Amino acid sequence: MATLAEPGNNAGTIVIFTDFSSAALNATNYAAALAGQLNVTRLLICYSEHIPTTMEMSSQSIRLTQQEHQRHLKLLRNLKDDLQTHLNEKIVIETHIDQRPLDEIVNSYNQEQFAGLVVMGIAGKSRLERTFIGSNTIRVARIATIPLLIVPEHTLFRKIERVVFACDLRKVSKTTPALAIKRMVSTLGAKLSILNVDHNEERFNPDRLSEMTDLHQLWDNEQPEYHYTDNEDIAKGVMDFADEHQMHLVIAVPKAYGFFENLFHSSLTRKLAYHIHLPLLLIKEEKPK
Repeated sequence: MATLAEPGNNAGTIVIFTDFSSAALNATNYAAALAGQLNVTRLLICYSEHIPTTMEMSSQSIRLTQQEHQRHLKLLRNLKDDLQTHLNEKIVIETHIDQRPLDEIVNSYNQEQFAGLVVMGIAGKSRLERTFIGSNTIRVARIATIPLLIVPEHTLFRKIERVVFACDLRKVSKTTPALAIKRMVSTLGAKLSILNVDHNEERFNPDRLSEMTDLHQLWDNEQPEYHYTDNEDIAKGVMDFADEHQMHLVIAVPKAYGFFENLFHSSLTRKLAYHIHLPLLLIKEEKPK
């Protein structure tokens, strides 16, 4: 059986960032359940206590920080104990408090913790800006070199059997992180669909023929289903397709496709973003050789 912890693959650990909010707790529970399907045996739950160095701290505030540190340790212990009662005993749960900024933490874990997947939650609009998870998930998506799984607050785990990859036809063979996507889909044992969203029938442009040929050469061995849809709003086109075909997971390459940026920043899709209900797996594009 395939596993994310195969030799030569730094994917033996799922890292979960938390702020102890309900959105983060839901993401933690989702990641714990997903670990079984991915055959991952280690979960690392991390909380960042970073305080900007420009902040002047009095002795009283330092004492309060120490009190907060102890409170965070207790919360992490309680979270670990609660999870462990529901998990296979082969899955090891570790907790960690990191003093570094989130920007430094997320990518360093690829080497320091052998992380193959980072999991974060996201809340609805009314609470998005008040939580660590809500305000930082979007920022992490821009910088993370490790695959990032974003779990909406009310999404419950279902075995992932159907996956859709929102694919960009532009430079598909040069920038698509195909190996990482194929490995993930294979490990999940899921059926892959590849979706391209265009507008004004761009897919029928003669210039796209070579790109479509590249797409098939890259993916045909995986025996995916190919789909094309017309929608001027890429994010809505992807999510409508995912709903219609009852997908369990959406995979996107944020920089290449603009899917994630559109999803969270476009005025047309902002409302949709706050009500998203499917997990999103974001994998960085490869640099052209």
